[in-house]
Amino acid sequence: MTLCFAAFIKILKICAKPKVHNKTLCEAVVKTVDEYTVIGTDDGHISRLMSCDNNLSPTGVIQPVRNTELSKISQGMNAFVLPHLKAEMVPQAILALQAMALSTAKDGVKIGSLSKAELAYKTIFDPSDFFADIFHFTATEIENKCGKKDIAEVTEEYVEGFDGNCITLEENKVLVTEELDITLDCEGFEAVFRKVDYDEALSLKNKNGISLYYLDISDSAFDYMALNEYLFDSVGVYVYSRTQIKDFEDRKKARSIGAKALRLMNNNRNPDDKKTGNDLAEMLLFTVMEGGLHAPKLLSKVEISTEAQKYKSKSDSVHLLKKKVNGETCYQLVFGASSISGNIIDAIDAAFEAVTEIKKGRTNERQMVESTLFNNTYDAETTERLKQIIIPSKHRNAVPDMAFGIFIGYTIDVTDDDNDRFRALAIEKMKDDIRNAIPYIEQKATELKLTMHSYYLYFLPFNDAENDKKLIMDELLGGAG
Repeated sequence: MTLCFAAFIKILKICAKPKVHNKTLCEAVVKTVDEYTVIGTDDGHISRLMSCDNNLSPTGVIQPVRNTELSKISQGMNAFVLPHLKAEMVPQAILALQAMALSTAKDGVKIGSLSKAELAYKTIFDPSDFFADIFHFTATEIENKCGKKDIAEVTEEYVEGFDGNCITLEENKVLVTEELDITLDCEGFEAVFRKVDYDEALSLKNKNGISLYYLDISDSAFDYMALNEYLFDSVGVYVYSRTQIKDFEDRKKARSIGAKALRLMNNNRNPDDKKTGNDLAEMLLFTVMEGGLHAPKLLSKVEISTEAQKYKSKSDSVHLLKKKVNGETCYQLVFGASSISGNIIDAIDAAFEAVTEIKKGRTNERQMVESTLFNNTYDAETTERLKQIIIPSKHRNAVPDMAFGIFIGYTIDVTDDDNDRFRALAIEKMKDDIRNAIPYIEQKATELKLTMHSYYLYFLPFNDAENDKKLIMDELLGGAG
């Protein structure tokens, strides 16, 4: 069976988490060479690659792969590809790719860093390194069209037929999976929210992250059309729990989820009504926590303000983040605070005011989270797993740490009639804005005695934040009619 690029992606897709598509995986794999590498311009191009009708671009992909160190590609696999895969399926993916590589590679041809003999006897794998070797091999040694005759043979049955217990993984670099699936369409998230290359962080003791995003730019301004459509498509998973959504699906009512969710939001109160779930900042916080941080939702603001209203929570959402620190698995309950304001400092002040209130009521906030586990929010198996993580037990040494996810929207001060120039100026202005805000954020955390927590901050600029947030929510909630 021929191992070509399409077969590589197809095996990854078989082993991927729900709602991860071929396009997402193709883009993730080529990002391992360079974050800005583009594999194709439309879905049709991806489809032709996956059917082996097209080869990879010689200048766009193949030559950049040849010119990139395997160690860099491995780092990219760890950052961009492994988070999309089910951890329990990684061994099967490796074994299937190993078998196909051995049947495809000619004698004397290396599979990335490995000779054919080395690969044949290999039983201990670092997934990031191995996937890097396979990508290099399928991009530089095998024409994608060569796999056309047997691409259809790459099936779930084929992959699942391998015994993952036959090999050992070097797990120190594998990103562990979430206890819950992400509810959002992450492919759609990446298409709407453009991430700025930014690597600064807060000077605090615990892990933290700062992410900058911007929206499509048209006519020298941010264009909200794609954002509006994405929010409309996502409103069902924002409003309803996983069990409620499954109930809709079981009753063949999946198409009505969005309309019913919008009606519920309209019944809550008016658009832009903070603390009800109808505020754009609250909805975007949920979006970046799942789409950006990959921390699955426990409760959105709508659920907090309806199902859990008796707790009078100050959180704008709650998410579960699973990670490894020094080789040990640990969890964080990420409590959300959000604000959109014309002035970035005003937005930061409002968010930290909420963080302070959440911290003051931390016992109440944790009780709210625990209560959801007994409220048919999840299926029985998931409920039991979450109880073991979240609820104190004599069998577990520590409860999850409290962390904070913060979304900040603000008006950016950039003008230029040239689109490309506007885009470049906006990105640089964002970097300057956040760079200047970091000392202020650190000072706030210190003054409020909140430096012992992890912070995950997300920033998004608007043309006119105060007016735009109302217009966007007006348009969204108008879809209920």
